[in-house]
This record gives sequence, C-alpha cells and structure tokens, in this order.
Amino acid sequence: MHPARLLSFCASLVLFACATSCDSREGDVAVTPTIPPPAGKDFRIHEIRDPKSPNKAAHNAQVQVSGAVVVAVDQFDETRNGRSAGTIYVADLGSKEPYSGISLFNPSFVPGNLRVGAGDALDLRGQFQENQDIPIKFAPGAFLVQLSNAIGTFRFDAEVPDPVEIELEELADYAKGSKWLNMLVTVKNVTVHGNPFGGGGRRSYNLLPQEANGIVACDAPFPKIPTLVNALADLAPLELKDQTVIKSLTGVVTFFCNLQIAPRSVADVVL
Repeated sequence: MHPARLLSFCASLVLFACATSCDSREGDVAVTPTIPPPAGKDFRIHEIRDPKSPNKAAHNAQVQVSGAVVVAVDQFDETRNGRSAGTIYVADLGSKEPYSGISLFNPSFVPGNLRVGAGDALDLRGQFQENQDIPIKFAPGAFLVQLSNAIGTFRFDAEVPDPVEIELEELADYAKGSKWLNMLVTVKNVTVHGNPFGGGGRRSYNLLPQEANGIVACDAPFPKIPTLVNALADLAPLELKDQTVIKSLTGVVTFFCNLQIAPRSVADVVL
C-alpha cells in the first residue's frame, strides 16, 4: 500500500475507534448486578416434604431440590458386610425448619468422581419416596422418606446446619417426630433404659422405659420408644448401660420401625 494511503487508512481506524468508544460510553445502560440466592431457585426439602405445603410431592414424583447440605455420610458399616453403609443425609441450607431433611438412596453425582462429605451443598433431582413397605411393613402412617436415584450436582462448600434442640418425647410419636427425620437434633438429659440390644453388629439403646410386653412389632402402631443407635458411629467406647444418664445427645434422626437418633461420633454423646 502507498505510504500516503496507509497513513490515511490508519488515521481512519483511529477516528472510527474513537467514535465507537464514545458512542459506546454514551449508550451504556446501567445494570444493577443480581446476586443469585445461595440456596438456588428449585424447591427446598421442606417444601416437598411438609404435608401442609402446597408443593408437597407425591410418592414417586420426580422433584428438583437446590441448596441441600450434606449433614452426614454413613461410612461406619456396623454390620461389617457392606450393606449398612452409604446412606447420605441432607438438609436445607441453614435451616432449622421442620421437614427440612431427607436421605439419598442410590445417588450419583456430577462430576462422576465426586465424593461428598458433610458441609457440601448440592443441587438434587430424583424420585421422592415415602415407603411404607420395603418389604418390611411399617406402622400405619409411618414412612421411610427418601430421594431415590438422586443425581447430585456440587454447588459449593457450606456449613452443616446447627442441630435443632427438641424434646425426646416427640420421637415416640411418628406424626410429631417425623418432621425431624434426617435432620441433626439435640436432646438434653436423657437416660438409657435397659442394656443394648440388636444383632449382626447393630446396637440400639432404649431412651424411654421399655413397655411391659417387650419388643414391639415393626408394623405395630405408634407410640414407640425412641432409640439411640450405632448406625453412623461405633458407640462401644462409651460403655452405655442401663440407667446411664446422657447430658446431651446430638445425632441424625433416622427411621426403621421406630424413630432413632444416630450420633455421628462419640463426641456427639456428652455423659
């Protein structure tokens, strides 16, 4: 290109750039940044679980949940056969609201190699289930509540929700106690009644006096004695026995025939 034409072309580019820049500054529209809600925009767990919620999910309905924080991962395997480990318990981010917890059955994760731990916040989609017969039949109106075949996507690192302090007697009644299912709770000043029982590595401790007729069938109606169980941790070092007083007991509320409290470690049991 001729030097004069090159000089003219370059000058034109500079003028064009300046004009474009000036027009852009004059035409910019102020945009207020929007911070997305930390818990996401899908349903919270309490919305799909609470019987009074307008968004209560039906059995086997496909649901999407966001902002579910891992409360505990069962890695103990008390039966030592690989069949009693792997359950993941999640609860609504930062919530103590009733019905804010659920357990995951047969979950998978994105990315595929993700190993979740307590405090991980997830978005979940899966099949909401309230199982009454699996095939063991439970008491009338009592259900094992799960999110089945859930697909979890890692969201961010969060904090495990603080435990909710409740009265132990609530767990004797499924209708009252089930609102705390899969959530972290604390009960104060409770007493072990009788010696531990169970087989195959499982150990349970009655937290209220035993009925005169002994063991109650799984499908017998509530009320039933709530128990302390070793589903998540080895409790043998505590040497719990009849009339042991527990000043503070923290754990995940679980269900199988009756409502239970499963400490995450011996540190959750203060004698």
